[in-house]
Amino acid sequence: MEKFGKIRFWLILILALIGIGLCIELGYIFYKTNFLAQFAPSFCAVSELIDCDGVAQTTYALSAGVPNALWGLILYLIIIMLLFVDKIQAKFKNTIFDVFENPRSYIAFLGVLSFAISMILAFISIHVIKKICALCFVTYFVNLAIAFIANTKGFFIQDTITTIKDFIKGVKKYFILFLIVLISFISTLIYLSNSLIFSPKLKERKEQKEFFEAKRNKYAIKGNILGKENAKVVINVYSDYNCPYCRIVNIMLHKAAKERKILVKEINFPIDKSCNTKVGITLGGHEASCIYSKYALAAEKQGKFWGVANILFDVRPQNFNVLVEEIQKAKLNIDIEKLQKDAMSLEIETQLQKDIEQTVSKGIMGTPTFEINGIQYVGAMPYKKLIEAIDLAQKRAEN
Repeated sequence: MEKFGKIRFWLILILALIGIGLCIELGYIFYKTNFLAQFAPSFCAVSELIDCDGVAQTTYALSAGVPNALWGLILYLIIIMLLFVDKIQAKFKNTIFDVFENPRSYIAFLGVLSFAISMILAFISIHVIKKICALCFVTYFVNLAIAFIANTKGFFIQDTITTIKDFIKGVKKYFILFLIVLISFISTLIYLSNSLIFSPKLKERKEQKEFFEAKRNKYAIKGNILGKENAKVVINVYSDYNCPYCRIVNIMLHKAAKERKILVKEINFPIDKSCNTKVGITLGGHEASCIYSKYALAAEKQGKFWGVANILFDVRPQNFNVLVEEIQKAKLNIDIEKLQKDAMSLEIETQLQKDIEQTVSKGIMGTPTFEINGIQYVGAMPYKKLIEAIDLAQKRAEN
């Protein structure tokens, strides 16, 4: 077995302990930025560029669903184990620990491999995230120092060859055990990658991504009724078809209607003074909101309210001809002449004004706003929170 030498042994041990301390601190930073709603900035969050907290909140703070700080902690614990493997072998003879014949080479290999991975993370940090985690960079050089101190000869080539040969030899000797461990390890990583249990905030953002990046509402329906008519949970949603967050809420509610027993009702509140005198001014990008609302209400007379509403949310047609094209693409089977005539009728204008008055009477002056059994919520909340609010309303209604 390779000998470390007293100085080399203590240098590697001290560096590994420093690495453990750094990883514990990084783990704490990761925890508070990903699990706590509010937290005090870390001492290494000093600027827009030098920001450990900012880095910890990105997807790059995890590898295969596991925080990089935890991977680092595992690395340093393995290195310490390898430093004392001769003593472990003496105590546990004829066990799996006997396969570790050249621990110094393994440490050198782990050090240089982890440094190579560190350089990839450093590149991502500088060029992709554009934020630097100072503590992370310290661990990168700790890894490099461990590699050089443990290196046996040459530029890590011999250590790499030795490690690979010993690994293959160990796998052959304990193949069944290796296979069980490998399958368990891969299965665990797949689960952690998909569940993101180590980062609920990232999971929440990932779930929101479905709605924010959707080009079309894949949950869209065509008729007048979204949900179940006899549902105990009724959601009134106050929307403007030109409001981007209203579109997001619309997709969420369509998905929720497939997962929960609810009834969703759209209340039109166009932020457009051409029909809504309550808003005072028409906000930029909302100039067509009144006519959009009228087309949706006119489509309701033909049993296609949500079919047209989803087109308005997703496409925001620049003129009536574009709307007609989208209606034909969606195969809504609408009488176009009747749709246009109804949209310009006094009946629809009256119905729209009724929606506007209902909205204002609730003290609502902005969109999106929605009520779940009378309890008001403003803005596009995370989907998980929406489902929790629906479930709470269901329990209240049942009691």
